[in-house]
Amino acid sequence: MAATRSVLGVTLILLCLPTGSGAVTVSILEPIRSTGDEIGLIFIPSFYASGYRYNLTAQAIQKSSGQRVWVALTENYFFDVVSQPELQRGISLAIEELKNAGMTSELYVGVVHGISANLVLDFVPTSDLKALILMGSTLFRINFFSGLPDPGTNTGCGAGRVEKINQSGGGIRETPGRSVEPLARNLQDAGTQWSLIDTGYDLQPDIRDQEAHRLIGKYINAFLTATFSSVDDQVDEALAQLSEAFLKTAAKFQPFLDIRNLETDGKTSMWTALAQELFAGEYSDRVEVSNQIVNNLWFFSKTPGTTLRNDDMRIDTYALIVDKDKPDENEIWLPEESPSEVNMKLVSKEAIRRALPRQNDTTHQLAPNTCASLNRLALALALSVSTEEARGRYLSRGRPIIVEEDLLRGSHLGWATSPLEVWEEDDGLHVRSVEWVSSKQHYCKVMSPYRVMEWVNIDSLRVYQGSD
Repeated sequence: MAATRSVLGVTLILLCLPTGSGAVTVSILEPIRSTGDEIGLIFIPSFYASGYRYNLTAQAIQKSSGQRVWVALTENYFFDVVSQPELQRGISLAIEELKNAGMTSELYVGVVHGISANLVLDFVPTSDLKALILMGSTLFRINFFSGLPDPGTNTGCGAGRVEKINQSGGGIRETPGRSVEPLARNLQDAGTQWSLIDTGYDLQPDIRDQEAHRLIGKYINAFLTATFSSVDDQVDEALAQLSEAFLKTAAKFQPFLDIRNLETDGKTSMWTALAQELFAGEYSDRVEVSNQIVNNLWFFSKTPGTTLRNDDMRIDTYALIVDKDKPDENEIWLPEESPSEVNMKLVSKEAIRRALPRQNDTTHQLAPNTCASLNRLALALALSVSTEEARGRYLSRGRPIIVEEDLLRGSHLGWATSPLEVWEEDDGLHVRSVEWVSSKQHYCKVMSPYRVMEWVNIDSLRVYQGSD
């Protein structure tokens, strides 16, 4: 009986194993040029994407290039999901088919789309690939490029997560990998299931397919020419095109880096310090604000305070940065770029007024501070640092952030146990802060400017599907 169960168990295991290994197929596109350096592009699709979807992209590269560009489109991965064994099999088979079709050089370049890029790190350095091109790739590992040989490039063909093309903001400049101009185009959006794009959930395109393919072909050809061409004049022209593209990319990334640097350096929350200065109002020129980011275990016990120094005051504030604890159902899971909320423990304006010498009493303004005003300030900051192009998109067709009246709590405990309320509707993103005010403290739960930045530049442009 035991032996029968063992045989049955082995049989069930075998039945559950993928049977599609070795089923990867390759389609070859021969060069359209009769002269030039010979280069072979091997396309690896994203998850849930068939190889034929890249046919137009491949043709655009061939059309843009003066080289003899061969193309191998790999497809028929098991369940349309690229796995490590099948990736190796697909590349090996592609090289074999390229040779059989007549390609004589060994300049093979991997063209990897979307989340599949995360599978190449352990394989590419020992493979026959001479370079790597990533299309719209969301990368899990911050040090992704450090394990790859130079050269490498990333065509940011999906604006859906411009700031997630490389998780490390400085990584663009610190690694051999380079990011080419991001395009507001959903065709190659990073890490998204094709069904979501096909049903119109993802970002609406600013350009048509033909223009998207032209730009993709232009920049990939520039990379191939600069890397492999034997003609010096062609190399110089290609390098100039890439330099221009890199500068455009830097201009698109810089606002995200600026707003993130404003928000926190990991130890202090500059956003919280700025909020305290705003709440100090007419006394702001007489206060020096310090801040400390505290973890969740100790945050409840912390109380902001003041220290007089002659006619000036030092204010000690505390912040809790709350990260989103689960992924959006429509996105590949990554550590969140922006926190879901920022909890601030500030000193109330009334406490500042009472503690400072009385000669400024006549300047005291009665208008109350609100946590809602901080959400409005975050929106103003995000709009001010966004590019003119991004700002125009948001103002013309983005769904707005709607700041609701604050949710007032009567105690510290009531405030601590009430999360920031953020919900999406047809008319935009609604935000309601949680507030507790005493004679000495003013506590707020607000949006982070970085999250507002993501909404202004990206999520406000998505088609709202409604709640289930």
